[in-house]
Order: sequence, then C-alpha cells, then structure tokens
Amino acid sequence: MAFTGFQRVGGTITESKDRVIGAVAYAVGDVLMRSTTAGTLIAATSSATPNLMSSGGIVVNSTDGVVTTAEIEPIDYEAEYFAATTNNSDLDHNYMCMALTDQNEVNNSGTDDVSNPIFIQTGTVGVTSDKKIIGQFVRQIS
Repeated sequence: MAFTGFQRVGGTITESKDRVIGAVAYAVGDVLMRSTTAGTLIAATSSATPNLMSSGGIVVNSTDGVVTTAEIEPIDYEAEYFAATTNNSDLDHNYMCMALTDQNEVNNSGTDDVSNPIFIQTGTVGVTSDKKIIGQFVRQIS
C-alpha cells in the first residue's frame, strides 16, 4: 500500500487536541485547515494558505463520518514530516515550496510555489516511485 498523508518524523505527539470537524470521515495523516465559514476544521485543499493552516493540524485517529470531533496534532513548524506527493519524488525539488494537492499529499510539480506555500521539501524518501518526501510546513508570513 502506498504511503499517504503526513507523518511527523521522530519524537512523539506531545500536544494533541480534540477539535470540531463536523461529521466527516478522515484518515490518520490527513491535514486539516480552519474554515472561515463553517466553524470547524475541514480537509485542507489546494487553495490552503499558511494563514488557513495556522489553526489546523494532522489527524491522529481516523474518524468515521459520524463523530463531530477528532484528535488533531497541531503543526510543529520546527519538526520534519514525511509527506506523500502527487508525482515521483525528485531531489531537484529540495528547498522548493509546494502547495497541497489535497488533505493527504503535496503537489511536487517542480516549481517553487510562492502563492500558496504550505510545505518545503528537504529530501526524498525511498525510491522515486514511492512518492514520499521529507520536509517542513511553511510558517504563516505576515
């Protein structure tokens, strides 16, 4: 089975929190962002910005679409994470900022995304067809 989502590298989750999500099914490793209209966290999208991600986080326990809260690990901007990618991983993409494709992968298109920079690649993991990289979430820029 292919790797999907985001996974913190090393260490343990020290501060997960129950957050309101609405009755939506999410998998472990999905990344959520705040909704400016729904009053909940929602699946991060390709339109996610660092500002919308600032109150979001990574799903720790899967949800079934019935419960309305989920255990969320806040994003640690100093930590490194494994991330699934849309395309095969590529060392030439190191230190490029990437937008999200959706809640469980980044768009590693080979261009530095300055409009919606959510994740910055610092390395690749495994063979290129594993579609797995390591990097950090981009802090909100004010």
